[in-house]
Amino acid sequence: MRVGLLMISGMIFVLAGCGDTSSQVQSNIETLEESSLQHELQSLIDYEIELQQDFETALSGEDLSNFSDASAAVFSNIDSRSGTLDALTEKMATYEEAQEELQNLSISEDEAEMGDVVDSMTESLESVNGTMQSFLPQYEEVLNQERDYFNSLGESGAGYETFKGGIEELNEQHEEINDFYHTLDEAITDLNTNKNQLREIINEEGDS
Repeated sequence: MRVGLLMISGMIFVLAGCGDTSSQVQSNIETLEESSLQHELQSLIDYEIELQQDFETALSGEDLSNFSDASAAVFSNIDSRSGTLDALTEKMATYEEAQEELQNLSISEDEAEMGDVVDSMTESLESVNGTMQSFLPQYEEVLNQERDYFNSLGESGAGYETFKGGIEELNEQHEEINDFYHTLDEAITDLNTNKNQLREIINEEGDS
């Protein structure tokens, strides 16, 4: 009788362990969904499109005096993107924590399928986090350069060379930013695929 009780107790422990793994994975998925980066990244892109329009509007005046106004649309645009970067920085703590939790997750041999996808998801998170660690300071530098450039256009001595040189430098910076966008798009797409795969596995466990 004592042996039987121990065997039953052991079975309950194993089953509880499986359920606990699924619940931890599900919790991380939900946390990442709540802290999605896609909205903020799309906002940055939308603001960049607006900046081009604001810049052309400012240039349409008889002189460059529009750039001497700190409340001009180009400066408001920079401030908006700076706020978006702050929001992304806050969310990165959640992504880094999720990566660490998934890396430390103990998965049994019976959950090999889930384990493979968790490993893949961890790699996707590592790619997202690593790219964002480079992207955020790089983008902040771009904002500083934009602000300096627009301020220089508002100065009394600004001429064609000031205009041309600044544009070329900013275009180079934005080409690098576009490379980051492409890398992030691929990594986030992989991450979303991993999340969907894990949802299917967890749902199948619940149905069995």
